[in-house]
This record gives sequence, structure tokens and C-alpha cells, in this order.
Amino acid sequence: MLAGKINDKNACKLKFYTLGRFEIYNEDEGFYNISGRSKKLWYLFKYLLSNKGKGIPPETILENLYPEEEYENPRNTLQNIVYRLRKILCQEEFFSDFSCNIVYNNGCYLLTFDDDVFLDTDYFEKYIQKAESLKYENTDEAMDYYEKALELYRGDYFPELLYEDWVIPKRNYYRRLYVQSVLELVKLYRSKKEYDKSIKICERAIQIEAYEEDLHISFMENLIEKGRIKEAQNHYELYTSMVYKQFGIKPTPELQKIYRMLRNSGTGLSISDNTEIRPVDEDSEGAFYCDSNLFNSIYILEKRRNERTGHLVFVVSVTVDENAEIFSNFRNCVISSLRKGDVVTTWDNNVILILLPRMEYNQIQAIMDRIINQFCKKHNEHKFDIKVKIHTSLPDINKNFVTKL
Repeated sequence: MLAGKINDKNACKLKFYTLGRFEIYNEDEGFYNISGRSKKLWYLFKYLLSNKGKGIPPETILENLYPEEEYENPRNTLQNIVYRLRKILCQEEFFSDFSCNIVYNNGCYLLTFDDDVFLDTDYFEKYIQKAESLKYENTDEAMDYYEKALELYRGDYFPELLYEDWVIPKRNYYRRLYVQSVLELVKLYRSKKEYDKSIKICERAIQIEAYEEDLHISFMENLIEKGRIKEAQNHYELYTSMVYKQFGIKPTPELQKIYRMLRNSGTGLSISDNTEIRPVDEDSEGAFYCDSNLFNSIYILEKRRNERTGHLVFVVSVTVDENAEIFSNFRNCVISSLRKGDVVTTWDNNVILILLPRMEYNQIQAIMDRIINQFCKKHNEHKFDIKVKIHTSLPDINKNFVTKL
């Protein structure tokens, strides 16, 4: 029964995690060390796990997993991979107590394991199904199941398999389930006027799905309900600027409704309409140039997005000679030389800050060296000094900042 299996979650000793990361955990042994193992073995395992309970013909496996590989005897090659993977599942103590195996039946391969083995996607779906069945008759219990489901979603399904065609449909399916469940849970919270819980769940969801407009709208609606108008205003500015820069999208009717709510809040706040105020033209190339407050907000959002992956977010500070013309020319050179997704601001009279999302330290060094060399060659008739520093956090805003470099 569904309810019985849900209640037994914590009793499962073997657990497979696929949402936001791929991990295998045994209550007695800890996490299974996949590093150093054959990638082809675990690539096949992930594919069979994704199709758990469904027999897959060898031809389909080869077509989906190894379409560009050329083997003299593809079926024999697949049999060899299956044999090696089956040996791990059946003979290693980590898996041996849970009937993990790959069986061949009616011309198909099938991954099997005990019913009491935990797979996060199974429980994720079943918690949501249970919540859906209860939301009209027992809202408290429905909220509990929604909360349990959302705790399991740590990010994209098999995130390390970013471009695999066989992963994408399921990834989109689980992402859609997650967003819908967040919004349903927020509705239940709001029906009980539990706005703080709504805000908290929206904040977490935005960290995971940063571009889902409905999550941002729900977040701002709840901030407004709590009277936190200034925070809602700042978030509106941040989100509308972000999506315009990334996708060239103007505020939708739903976002314009939030805009009107903020303008009519009666607090005397001044809020910019992002359909009129643009740091850059729609067709412009180069980095996104903004004021220091917006830069700070974008940095915080980027840092939150990277917390679940463990990646560092680097900020580059560049100090240029006091000469205003040199400073302005160099800033323009930086903006025109970077990507549309990069962010630039003027931090002080002669300090520029640069945010280069998803860039490693060495890549940033190479980019800045290239820009400076390019600028120096073009302005070799002038003498000036440019100092670059790469930070792992946002530098403090203070008058002594420049002298610290």
C-alpha cells in the first residue's frame, strides 16, 4: 500500500539519490564510492535505474547510451558491461543484502532490487500523490506530505548528465512536479495566513529554480502580505532586470500586477518600472552594467544558486588610475569584452567590480589578462596603473577599500 511504503522510508537501509546529485547510501556502510570506477558501468546503471521496473532491449540501450561508439560486436560489448556491473551488485557486500541485480528476460535487461530499497524519485512522486489526495479534506496532513516531497528535491535529475537526451524528459517532469508542489503548498500556507512559511519555502525554491517566474511572484506576494514592501520591491527590481538581461523578456502581465501592487502600497516607496529603465539596450552586446545595489543582489542570488553544487563564486575588483578618462575607457573595454551573462558595476571612483558566473579561478585570470593586454596596446601612449584582485566574497563597501588592494 502507498501509505505503508511511505511510512517505512526511514527503515530503508539502501538509498539511491538522483535529484540534485547521484549518491548511493547504505545505513551500515555509509556512502558508496563511485569515483575511480568505470564510468560506463555506472552510466548503464543510471539508465536502468531511470527505467526501473521496465525491461529494455539491448538495441535500445546501445542506441541511447552509446550512439557514437563503434564496436565490432556491440551486443557482446554490452553483455560485458552488464556482466561487470552485475558482479558489483551481486557480490559486493554493500549491495548483496538487497537483491540488487540485472536480469535478462524476454530479450530485455531489467534492474531489480528489494521493495524496501529507497529511491528518491519514487518517494518524491508518492508523497505528492498523497498530498494531492488529501489537500481538500485534510490540509494539515497534505502540507506535511508536500513538505516531505520538497525536502527530497535538491535540484535537477541526474545533474551530471546535463545533455543526455534520455534524461531530459524526466528531468523536466520532476522539475515541473517540484514547482507545482511548491505553489500548492504555498496556497495551503496562505489559506492559514502562514506567510513566513510561504516566504521560506519560496526562497529555497528560487535557489533551486532561479528562473521560474511563478515562484518569484509567489515570493513577492507573500512579502507584500507580511508588509515587507521594501524587500518585495528589491526582489522585483532584481528579478525583472535579471530576466531582461538573460532572455530579453519584458515584465509579463503577472509581474506588472505585482508592480502595481507595489506602487499602490501606500508606503511612499519609489520603484522603477523595468519596462522603461534599462542599464543596456535590448540588442546591446557585452556584460550587464548596473548600480552597486543591484550588483550586490545579483551576487547574493548567484551565491545561493551555487551553494548546492559547492562551486565558489568569484568577484573581480579592478583598481584603475584616478584619471577619469582612463577609468571610463577601461570600464567600457571591460563591458564590451565580456559575455552577456557577466555583471559589472562601479564600486568607487576608480574601482570596478566584475561578476563572472560559472567561471573557475584560472579562467578568470586568463580573461582579465587578455582584457588588460588588449587595453594597454590600444592606449600605449598613456601611463596608467591597473590592479586586479580576485575575491571569494563580496568586498566590503567602505572608503578604505581601494587602499587595501
